Amino acid sequence: MSEALVVDLYATLPGEARGRIDALGREHWRRAHAGVPRLADSWCPTRPLMLGAEAYELVGAVADRAAGLVLDACLRRVTTAGELLAALSMPREQFPLLDPAEPLGPHLLTSLRADVMVERGVPKVVELNIDGAIGGAIEADLIAAQFQELYAGPAVAGAQEPVGPLRTPPSAVDAFFAELVSFLGLADGSTLVVPVFREDGLDYLADPDDFISFLAPMAERGKAHGITVVGYPLDRLTLDDRQRLRAGEQVAHGVFRLFLPVEQAGPGLDALVGALRAGTARMYTPEATSPVSDKRVLAWLWEDLELLDPADRDFVRRHVPHTTMARAGALGEDRASLVLKPGDGYGGAGVTMGRSVTEEEWRELVLRAADQSDHILQRVVDADLVTLEFAHETTGEIRSAAVPCVLGPMMYGRALSGVYVRHATPRPCKLINTHQGAASNSVLIVESPTVPQ
Repeated sequence: MSEALVVDLYATLPGEARGRIDALGREHWRRAHAGVPRLADSWCPTRPLMLGAEAYELVGAVADRAAGLVLDACLRRVTTAGELLAALSMPREQFPLLDPAEPLGPHLLTSLRADVMVERGVPKVVELNIDGAIGGAIEADLIAAQFQELYAGPAVAGAQEPVGPLRTPPSAVDAFFAELVSFLGLADGSTLVVPVFREDGLDYLADPDDFISFLAPMAERGKAHGITVVGYPLDRLTLDDRQRLRAGEQVAHGVFRLFLPVEQAGPGLDALVGALRAGTARMYTPEATSPVSDKRVLAWLWEDLELLDPADRDFVRRHVPHTTMARAGALGEDRASLVLKPGDGYGGAGVTMGRSVTEEEWRELVLRAADQSDHILQRVVDADLVTLEFAHETTGEIRSAAVPCVLGPMMYGRALSGVYVRHATPRPCKLINTHQGAASNSVLIVESPTVPQ
């Protein structure tokens, strides 16, 4: 695997290019982030992250290899989705759409996004999100394309040439559709239904009409792949007398699942269950992907270290922070170097940095987690900082800050298509999560053989 370092290359660009990037970002940051959901009173980065081509490919290669090793760790213990639930002590009723007999296999890695943090230039996989509903594809595409469009436009501030040499990564949304159509076996003219639902706390998902509008770029790209994408309220889905799933007058040939089924019980979910069991519709992705991405499987990687071949053992040590099941014995370790995470949590819920709580609070949290057997302890990544300028959503104030980033390589069919970036902003936040105020961003690739890696 490449030994390239993952480093933002903005500072290596010629001074004139940097000046143009700065001027365009300060003036047109709203245009660059058009269509990207964000919280009110937020800060927006005025430029994307800029990676060399080799570093960009390395981030994807690390994510893919980690996912393959995680699947192997599952297969050393079980062979089916139901057995995996049992091995992780996950209640069957939490997964109403899961087929317990479904074999585990590479097909479950059809769609994934690792959460990658960079330490001294080395990418570290802190989590794996293996599911069709991974977020970031739309944002990664929009932000990269809109910044690139800015840079390729008419010159400003005396510059006579477009900013370069920069290029956008392959479209994550296009890669998603190509993989989805292939996975579901959809023919031209098929209808893909995207059930929409209410998600309190996220303005753009709180109203079904707004949710459907958010999906508009995805619906447009679906046409290019020969399918019709229909956003439709989950709770209004029905079954007809042929056990086909219906979204109003539309018959669903496939379903793109954006939700956790256990959180959306009701007649619409029952209709979806009926269609899946009858085989009249297929779903992207099967719910069997959910337990495979449980964070406890990263602990299995470290438990199995001596079972791996030397190359894989070295990979885990280099690219996966030390991860163990949360046990009482960990109380003797330096809490400032550890983070406690629920195995099946998402959105930052339940995550606690050891350095953010008192010794007594930490002891109580770890003992409770050890009793529940569903948390991990992971070594904190000392993330490299990237200096960016930010514009305030309301006031337009421009402020510079050195911030840590989480890179989200968008992987469809085991291939990299764009990187969704989240990072802290001038407003302090404990966790780099958009639910908690982190900013969305993307990557442009710097193409220059003279740029040091």
